[in-house]
Amino acid sequence: MPADLQVLHVFSSAGLYGAEQAVLGLIPALRECGVDSILLCLDNPHLSEQMLHQHALKLGIPSERIPCAGRFDRVTTRTLRNVLAAHPEALVHVHGYKSAFYASRARAGRSRPPIVATSHGWVTTTRRLRLYRWLELRLLRQFQAVCIVSEAMRAPLIKAGIDNERIHLIENGIDTTRFLPDATPLSRAEFGIPADAFLYGSVMRLSTEKNPIGLVEAFAQIAQHAPRAWLVIAGEGPLRGSLEKRARELDVAERVRLLGVRADPEHLYTMLDCFVLPSLTEGLPLSLLEAMAAARPVICSEVGQIATVLDGLPATLVAAGNTAALVSAMQGALNDTPSVPALRQRVEARYSVARMAHDYAALYREIRSRRDHIAA
Repeated sequence: MPADLQVLHVFSSAGLYGAEQAVLGLIPALRECGVDSILLCLDNPHLSEQMLHQHALKLGIPSERIPCAGRFDRVTTRTLRNVLAAHPEALVHVHGYKSAFYASRARAGRSRPPIVATSHGWVTTTRRLRLYRWLELRLLRQFQAVCIVSEAMRAPLIKAGIDNERIHLIENGIDTTRFLPDATPLSRAEFGIPADAFLYGSVMRLSTEKNPIGLVEAFAQIAQHAPRAWLVIAGEGPLRGSLEKRARELDVAERVRLLGVRADPEHLYTMLDCFVLPSLTEGLPLSLLEAMAAARPVICSEVGQIATVLDGLPATLVAAGNTAALVSAMQGALNDTPSVPALRQRVEARYSVARMAHDYAALYREIRSRRDHIAA
């Protein structure tokens, strides 16, 4: 479809996590909906590599780096303002509090494009993060639309003074042609895992809200009575050292594999016998959708949009932070079937990246139509 609309996506990234992967999937799919995009990556001064920008370029996604030395960087505001001025007909789509902050400052000049924001999920485990959330909520009041990936996110937005009619639920989607039940699995032997092991696994950021230590603690209880049980976790984050230490303390380090960030998760899922996501908080995790597309049995915490995604499906939900319930669910999975086609069918029907892009493109055009009507 010929492009009739341009969107500037502004993103400040700390790595390649779920929100980043969602945007990297969204932009190419938007092109099929007639929407051209440019990814504007705010530099993260704490990273030696600007991974989002680099990965976008590898995927053929137009991407520009915006210098950012930290908080309240005037160079960032000025550079972003110049980019907006160079694309006067574009809409701006911000992802996260820092992007919202700088986009809001940048449009304070002559260029005042409409701004769409997506809240991918909030982490409020520290005072600083709670402050950032408070700041983001105040900024969101100024924008034309606020998108959420979980219905549970609506109430806090309304409480913060954002009109309900400007809040839009657009659930995440994945590339269902990439994540397949018959994708060649990674070799277990490569990681020293026996071929006949029952393999639990997860793909997550190693951070407090994802509860990786809780997963290892639950696995340790399973491992006491199930010598075939092994666990792999793909991902990186600030808790890696603590996670390794806890596995050693529980005497399960020899049966736990931390794989780091993988560029081939579609082959990781099909290596698993059961996918487990024990998060304490979530929006709508891509890793769940990916595991479902691979038709893996899943065990998840009942947080965010997860219960809606899995409603009526043969999957197991547990209360967040309830280790006993997690252990029971994992124990029950030992005798589960190796494939769950109904999970993939749900993703194909409701959680494809094409559907996500269609919903965003429709919202962009609605906002542009309102702007054109006002201008006329």
